[in-house]
Amino acid sequence: MTDTHFLRPLRLPSGIAGSLWLGPMPGRLRPFADDMDDLLAHKITRIVSLTPHVEIEEKAPGYAATLAQGMDIAVVRFPITDFGVPGDEAGLFALASETARALSTGDKVFVHCAAGIGRTGTFAICILRAFGLDVAEATALVASAGSGPETEAQKALVARFALPVETNP
Repeated sequence: MTDTHFLRPLRLPSGIAGSLWLGPMPGRLRPFADDMDDLLAHKITRIVSLTPHVEIEEKAPGYAATLAQGMDIAVVRFPITDFGVPGDEAGLFALASETARALSTGDKVFVHCAAGIGRTGTFAICILRAFGLDVAEATALVASAGSGPETEAQKALVARFALPVETNP
């Protein structure tokens, strides 16, 4: 997939105050400073990084250095190997539900893995499932934003997640 946009919006159910953006890890495909400028311009309040630290160091050293120093944007780390699923499935589901609650109250969230496709899409579907969408609808919305599960294990993971969250704080 050739992506000309770093941040790709994902349409959320009506009534959700926040916004959800998907994309590749900052600094992987373009200069890190350009990606940071985009994150700040879109007023991103939280980054969910699904990439192991060693992969970040290898593919986006500027991002790795900034993570080590601390960022002005909150970063939640939940590393998953490329093309993989997490060993802590319950932890991923809890993070997806917590992210859905944050979106409900107005957070602007950016989710990434290395390319912004498989792990990112898998997690984004889990977020939409937390809002009560069925697998087919959530998968279609995430696909329209250029992401989605890439392996049978990732597809099976999203099918197992069905924990709606309260969207009214």
